Amino acid sequence: MRTLLSIVLSLLVAGAAFAQGGYTDHRDPPDLPGVEHIPAVIEAFNSGDPAAVAACIEAHFGGQFAAMPAARHASAWGGMLAQSGPVEFEAVRTYEPARDDLVVIVRAPVIEAWRAFVFGVGDDGRLTSMRFSPARPPSYLEPAEPLSIDEAVGRLDGFLDRLVERDMFSGTVIVEQNGRRLYDRAVGLASRRFDVPNRMDTKFNIGSMNKMITAVAIAQLVENGALAWDDTVGAHLPDYPNAQVRDGVQIRHLLSHTSGMGNHFTAEFANASKSMYREFRDYLPLFVDDELAFEPGTDWAYSNAGFFVLGMLVEAASGQSYYDYVREHIYAPAGMTDTDAYDMDIPIKNLAIGYTRETFGDTAADDGARWMGDTNGLRNNLFMHSIKGGPAGGGYSTTPDLVRFANALRDGTLVSPATLEILTTAKPDLASPRYGYGFSAEDHGDLGAVYGHGGGFPGINGILDIYAEQGLVVTVLSNLDGGANLVAGRFLEWLLSGG
Repeated sequence: MRTLLSIVLSLLVAGAAFAQGGYTDHRDPPDLPGVEHIPAVIEAFNSGDPAAVAACIEAHFGGQFAAMPAARHASAWGGMLAQSGPVEFEAVRTYEPARDDLVVIVRAPVIEAWRAFVFGVGDDGRLTSMRFSPARPPSYLEPAEPLSIDEAVGRLDGFLDRLVERDMFSGTVIVEQNGRRLYDRAVGLASRRFDVPNRMDTKFNIGSMNKMITAVAIAQLVENGALAWDDTVGAHLPDYPNAQVRDGVQIRHLLSHTSGMGNHFTAEFANASKSMYREFRDYLPLFVDDELAFEPGTDWAYSNAGFFVLGMLVEAASGQSYYDYVREHIYAPAGMTDTDAYDMDIPIKNLAIGYTRETFGDTAADDGARWMGDTNGLRNNLFMHSIKGGPAGGGYSTTPDLVRFANALRDGTLVSPATLEILTTAKPDLASPRYGYGFSAEDHGDLGAVYGHGGGFPGINGILDIYAEQGLVVTVLSNLDGGANLVAGRFLEWLLSGG
C-alpha cells in the first residue's frame, strides 16, 4: 500500500496537461477542490479492507454519503474492486464548460482498462459522493484501433486467465457468429464446498434476464390478439387492487420501465424468510399499494414490480400459469432444455451456487473465525435471493440455452421479425432512450445495434448481447458478483475502441 501511495503522490506532482474533444487530462492535477483526497481514496479502494474503507470515509467524505453505514460502503467498494482489480492514478479530467464534480482517471491493469472515479465535492472541500465507471483513455495517448471480432475472441483466454487468477470471474462464455461457434469456455467452480467445476452445461441463476422471456411471452400474446401494447392493466386484471396502476398503466409502460411502479426489494423482503415467496404473486403485498412515482410514459425507472404484473397478464390472457406458458411457448420451441424457474429447495442437478462478497450490512457474520481467511471474503447467496424465480428474474439457464434463445428470436421461431423490431428498439417517446420492451437497446455506431439483457444480484450475474448487424451473439453467465458484465463489457470495449 505504501508503494502504491508513493506512486500516486509522485504522479500528482509531475506531468502535464493534455486536451481533446471538450476535456483536458492533467497528469499534474490542477488546484481543484477535493484533489487532495485522491491518494487516500485510491489506497483505501485498493486495500479491499473494510476497516480501511471506513477510516477513509470518515477522514475524506462528508454529507449524507459519509452518514451511510460503514458496512454499506465496504460492500460497495469491495464490489467495485472485484470488477476492476487494484487501480493506478493516471489523470484528473476537466471539462469545458466546467463541471461541478471531480473526475479522476485510473488504470486497472488486471483488466487492461480505463476507469473513472467521479466525486461530488462539498463546499468544505470534502467528497460527498463517488461513482466508478468505464472511461475514455487519456487524451494524450494515441487512439487504439478497434479490434476485429476474431482479434477480440483471441484475447478472451488470456483475459479470463487473469480474472480467474484473482477470483474475479467464475462461469461460462460463448461467442457465436451466424451460427458458427467462435469461442466457448467454462472456468471456476459451481460449488466451492465440494470443488465441483463449472461446465458448459452448468445452470446459472440469470437474474433479470428473465425479463426478456416475459417480454417475448407478452409479444406472442399480442401477435395472437389476446393482448395489445396499449391495453391498460385493468383491461385484463379488472380486480387489480391499485387503481392508479389498474386504470393508468399500459402494457407498453410495464415493458419499457416507464410505468412509475417500483420494486419488491424492501426491508420487509430482505428480513423475511424467502420461503414466503414461492410464487410470484406472493410478492404483490410488497408493492401493490405503492403510489406511482410519476405519470406513466413520462420518465424511466427500473421496475421489477411491473414485470410481476406482466406475469399476471400472461396468465390472464393465456389461461395458463406463467411457468407453464413459457415452458410450452418459449423454452420448448427454442430447444432450451436446461432453462426453468427451479425451486431452490429441490435438488436440481448441475446447478451453480452463487458466491458474493456483499454482506447486506451484516458485518458480524463469521467475523474473525479462523477459517474465514480461506474463503477469500466470499459467502454463498442461498439465503439472500428468492426460492423460485419468476417474470421479473431469478430463473436458471445455461449459455448454450441462451444462444438457442437468441437464434430462435432471430430466425422467427418465437416472434415475427416485425415484433422483434418492436421489442428491441428503444422507446424515446416513452422516456426510454436505451430500452425497448423487455430488452436493452443500444446503438454503437459503426458496430450497429446491440440488444439483449443483463441480470445481477449478490453472487449472480449474466448477460446476453445480440449484435444485430454483425450476426454476433455473446453470452456470459457467472456465479460471482459482476463477473459476466466484466467479460461481456470488455469484449464490447475491444470492438469499439481496441483498448
